[in-house]
Amino acid sequence: MLVKSFLAWIENAGPRERAEAVDMLAQAYMAGTLGDETPGEAEAALTIVLDDPARAVRRTLACAFAEFAAAPRHIVRALAADHAEVAAPLLARSPVLQEADLMDLASTSDVLALIAIALRPVVSMRTSHALIERGELDVALALSGNPGAEIADRDLLTLATAFGQDSRIRMVLMGRDRLPATARHQLMIAVSESLGNFVTDGGFLGGMKQKRAFDDALHQGTIEIAVKAGDDLPDLVRHLRETARLTPALLLRGVLGGDLGLLREALAELSGMESGRVASLMRSRADATLAALFRRAGLPGFLERPLIAAIRAAQELPEEARGAALSLPVIRATEAACLDFEGGEDVRLLALLRRYEAEAARAESLRLAEGLRLQAQNDLAALSFSPEQMSDLADLGSEASEAEVIELQPSAVVTIGTTAAPEPEKTPDLRTIIADWKREREARQGYAEDMRLPAPSNRDPGFDEWDIRRRTA
Repeated sequence: MLVKSFLAWIENAGPRERAEAVDMLAQAYMAGTLGDETPGEAEAALTIVLDDPARAVRRTLACAFAEFAAAPRHIVRALAADHAEVAAPLLARSPVLQEADLMDLASTSDVLALIAIALRPVVSMRTSHALIERGELDVALALSGNPGAEIADRDLLTLATAFGQDSRIRMVLMGRDRLPATARHQLMIAVSESLGNFVTDGGFLGGMKQKRAFDDALHQGTIEIAVKAGDDLPDLVRHLRETARLTPALLLRGVLGGDLGLLREALAELSGMESGRVASLMRSRADATLAALFRRAGLPGFLERPLIAAIRAAQELPEEARGAALSLPVIRATEAACLDFEGGEDVRLLALLRRYEAEAARAESLRLAEGLRLQAQNDLAALSFSPEQMSDLADLGSEASEAEVIELQPSAVVTIGTTAAPEPEKTPDLRTIIADWKREREARQGYAEDMRLPAPSNRDPGFDEWDIRRRTA
């Protein structure tokens, strides 16, 4: 009688009463408490609700069936294609909706419905691709921040390219468990462009200086990403080639840090050879073999000797010394191969290496200074007293002041046993060093004033030879 009563009463009820009646019938359907009426009759009654003019009534049915795996498929599918306010509970949680349904709904739904799909506990890779193809920032943000969403590497690159200028997208992408090197590089490009525009518009750097700083930062960031890319390195090299960023300057900069991975994969990509074969040729000691490999890859001829010298020097470095940071031994070996160059690109290459050498030397000096600073801090910390030690010293001083002091002549001092160990030399602080230096300088100046004698033409008759000897003694 429940279904018949529902059908007879619902036509004359208001929206609120209809919503309550729909919820009661849906709960009875899911619990199996329909009495002598069949589930088919209940489904027929609930199907009528799909045409109810009140959005709240349809939403009530959608919320009731949101997590019910045995809900009638035709009802769920119709509600999922309804207005976003009605469809959102089903799109976000319904187990009835499968991948094909979600992909089809993603092609036609509005932004709020797409966000609901993007927030599902599990989003398949193909569903994610269908959502990303819509090109909506809010949808991309919800999908990227969902740890249950599977996103292909090419789609992550698409997100980084399309929305990399948005700081929120950058944060959620960098927070994912895995972000391919191609997407990391694209995010770095987006940040660099934003900072470059800010510096240029603000007048902080001139055009050419800003371009040099921009190129250097891009090269450094790309090398760091390449060093950590691992299995993603071939894809990164392919991406760099497709975006016209795989330049000879970048390859040379990579070798100057001692890491040969980027050059190896680039030569394989440019020459069409296998990566393992290129690695074997690079280990060969025949310079002619490397030169032929460079020519096959299309590298400029003036780079052959410097690049070969850089490869040889990099191969001599220990494994822990190879990385993204510039290496002075590799740079100097490369410079030695450029000393007999004349004019054009060759001279510009030598100037670039000189600039890299200065940068590497400065970084090395800063690392040394930082090490010395930490060592000085540790030495000073070792000489400091704890509060307990300071209390013991205070007690010792008070006992000594109350005891009777006996003065002894130097001859009466007798040393028994082994001599006491000398006290550790204290590290003087900077103020003490400066004060001693000032006193020494003032003493020298005073001595120089005493040594200054009057000119012979103005000699005082009373100033005899004995006075001269006394002053110069």
